[in-house]
Amino acid sequence: MTERIVLRGSDARRQISRMRLLAQRLAPVTAGTPHEVVRWLTCLQAQDFRSARSAVALRAGAAVEAVDAAIGDGAIVRSWPMRGTLHLVDAADLRWMLALTADSTLRTARRRREQLEITGADVDHALSVVTQTLRGGRGATRAQVFEAWNAEGIATAGQRGVHLLETLCLRTELVLGPISGRHQQFVLFDEWIRCSNPVDRVANVANWATRYFRSHGPATLADFHWWSGLLRRDLAPVWDTVRAGLAEVVAGDTSYFLAPETLGAWDEHRGATLRPVLTPAFDEILLGYADRTPTLDREHSGRVVPGGNGMFKATLIDGGQAVATWRRAQTKGTAGIEVSQFDGLSRRAERVIPGLVARYPFASR
Repeated sequence: MTERIVLRGSDARRQISRMRLLAQRLAPVTAGTPHEVVRWLTCLQAQDFRSARSAVALRAGAAVEAVDAAIGDGAIVRSWPMRGTLHLVDAADLRWMLALTADSTLRTARRRREQLEITGADVDHALSVVTQTLRGGRGATRAQVFEAWNAEGIATAGQRGVHLLETLCLRTELVLGPISGRHQQFVLFDEWIRCSNPVDRVANVANWATRYFRSHGPATLADFHWWSGLLRRDLAPVWDTVRAGLAEVVAGDTSYFLAPETLGAWDEHRGATLRPVLTPAFDEILLGYADRTPTLDREHSGRVVPGGNGMFKATLIDGGQAVATWRRAQTKGTAGIEVSQFDGLSRRAERVIPGLVARYPFASR
């Protein structure tokens, strides 16, 4: 029988948040490689590339340079696997992810492509030019790809270039690979990713759901559907199988699913989840859920996502609760942070912030 526990009391939802810290490897941080972290979380929001690399390094207990090395080796890649947004993923997973989501993403963006007057012939022409530019293991930054396209009469202004790049990435023609200076280079998908896990729609949906609940749980079905973009009809045929391998936590009238190992870790490491942690902008601890209220009180959501515009600020979490936003600042030549607190910080948080900043894996480029 699958393990099921009921959380009672006024702090039940906060316990959900603290368990998420365990599942997401934010408390306690256990040493691992950046590749292992990315594979565990399955997808990490990477719209802000600098923050995404810090998010991986934070969980791996490593320097950002180790993340860059994994990207340079091709173990980790960046693309648009879900929600039409850039994410870091295990290179071997990207093909089957796009097989599940690319058509839906392309349909959603169809109206915008029409507004930009991007035709199928334009996409084919762009592919032909970029293939000639990159063939043979070469890479090119976005600016360099745009330069090649413009030289061949393919207009890139007004977001045309960005939409062409995204379309070609969704079609598994291109992928973002090695880092050059401050930017990633686009490379040919099949030249850069030489080993892909099998494409099998039913098995892939089950795999994706299992990995989400194990790495992000406790989470709800609504959380998974929002996060992945997969529909209920996609998950329904495999849910009983996925569900059998998960534990369940009930808070109020809401059921959350998680790895049984997370419950075991809760018994042993719940104290670690009380410790403050600095999380970067767009971190999965908030962005990975449709309902973020276990961690972020609704009254403070506008402080983290001003205007609800999808731009998530870096956050200080204390005892499972988001208590402030923060940003990097230079003070008298020493790296530090500026903290914008919501309702005041605990003495514990005030005391440990200097140490958190000293250990935080800031990306230098």
